[in-house]
Amino acid sequence: MASEGAKHEAYKIPQTTTLISYFPEHHPVPPVEPTAEEEVCDSEATENVEEFELGEDVYNLIFISPVCSSSFIFSMYVVALKLTLFTFLGVDLYSRSNGGFDDKSPLIRATQFFLIPVAIAFQQDLIHVYTRIANIRYDPAIRKSIPEATEGKFALSFLLRFIDGLYSLIINFVLLLITDEVLSIFLNFAALGFLQSIDDVAFHLAAQGYLGDRMEKHCEIVKATTLPRRIGDCFTNSLDSVLFLTTYAVMLAIYGYVIAAENHFET
Repeated sequence: MASEGAKHEAYKIPQTTTLISYFPEHHPVPPVEPTAEEEVCDSEATENVEEFELGEDVYNLIFISPVCSSSFIFSMYVVALKLTLFTFLGVDLYSRSNGGFDDKSPLIRATQFFLIPVAIAFQQDLIHVYTRIANIRYDPAIRKSIPEATEGKFALSFLLRFIDGLYSLIINFVLLLITDEVLSIFLNFAALGFLQSIDDVAFHLAAQGYLGDRMEKHCEIVKATTLPRRIGDCFTNSLDSVLFLTTYAVMLAIYGYVIAAENHFET
């Protein structure tokens, strides 16, 4: 009888162990840490999802168009036209005013002070450069579909846009400081805003086929092209804010110097 009882107990033990194994709460599964290769794949997938459109303007038309093509030459002409018109406007308005920075009323000075950040924000091309520098990067894979979109032309489009935006800001700021009437200040803003949109108008004319089918095709490529988001540290991601605030600080410093010089000459 004792041997039969021992056999019976030995028969029950594996049954009890088997029943317990069916309850997962008694055997928690440890979390599986992803491998380094899986983390790289996940980061690459996330990076590929976050993309930015190029933007519909002649600067990106320069980027994707073959050199010496009609699209490239037309875009360069539009950029040169904008810079020339900015110069003409600045010379004319400077000759109409007294050409001096001093002898302005307190109302004019207050208006100038509050319009400094507005003047920066109105420079769409300059703000575009700040935003894109912080958020997008050149991807060599783009040349598989657009062989003409080289990194050198990518840098050229950024450089031309930066020159355009900075030149417009300088003209706007100088006119802001020499204008003698509040109404004239706002009229100057309107005139410069009109000139800043020339490149956008030129692109839309080309995109609608007014300048030929080939140029229209290049505009469609610009609309459909995207670049990946720049992945970096906190400073890189906030570089656009740093550049904007730096520009604002420089303009405030120049404005303060003008006010100090004006007070010095009065005394």
